[in-house]
Amino acid sequence: LAIACDGIHSVIRKQLYPHEGAPRYAGVNMWRGVTRWRPFLSGATMVRAGWLACGKMVIYPIRDSIDAGGRQLVNWVAEIETPADTSRDWTRGGRLEDFLWAFKDWHFDWLDVPSFLRAADVVLEFPMVDQDPLPAWSFGRLTLLGDAAHPMVPRGSNGAGQAILDADVIARCLKQNADPVVALKAYEAARLGPTTDVVLTNRKNPPDAILREVFVRSGDKPFARIEDVISPAELAAISDSYKRVAQYDKATLAAR
Repeated sequence: LAIACDGIHSVIRKQLYPHEGAPRYAGVNMWRGVTRWRPFLSGATMVRAGWLACGKMVIYPIRDSIDAGGRQLVNWVAEIETPADTSRDWTRGGRLEDFLWAFKDWHFDWLDVPSFLRAADVVLEFPMVDQDPLPAWSFGRLTLLGDAAHPMVPRGSNGAGQAILDADVIARCLKQNADPVVALKAYEAARLGPTTDVVLTNRKNPPDAILREVFVRSGDKPFARIEDVISPAELAAISDSYKRVAQYDKATLAAR
């Protein structure tokens, strides 16, 4: 039995689909890093702000009290629409000067974003890429899992989240079926459709579509109340729709 979970540049996937071609560039470049910083807002706050056309940030703490001063280890991702990528590198060293300009005026009373970014130990650069959904993953005793099976643009932490769901389903299928070939086909039948939905939804209507809507409606101008730009009902509808696609809505979770 072989389960290939070797990522978006999967060697096994290339052997199964030798003519597939390079990952599809989504027109967005990402810079990622971690910064040692004092807690902001609640100390557990996740920030999503801006939009891809002018610069978007995702910021959240990943470890508390890393030193005597009570600082946290804070993860961040900067995303900016960028002309066609040519290098296809998955991970390369990034440079602050390539993206800091988009956030130079982001000075809040709870976080000075330029100073925060400059304090990062290391910056990595990633092109935002995915692949078209495959018609099949399982071939005899061999199957694909995670990004090897369904690489998607990173929205809503679904790269990791969908791989975890894959692992849960494949474990149950192997437990329920003595024949591994049957088990792997059952796993594929359960997971190929839902992950295809996430791949395609992440391209057009990702969970942060709320940011896109606010950016377009506000013209990227300041506003005092979110309700003046988008209604609570619309916010809930966008959020709930994506939760159903990604299978972490309340009804789906309760049924597991």
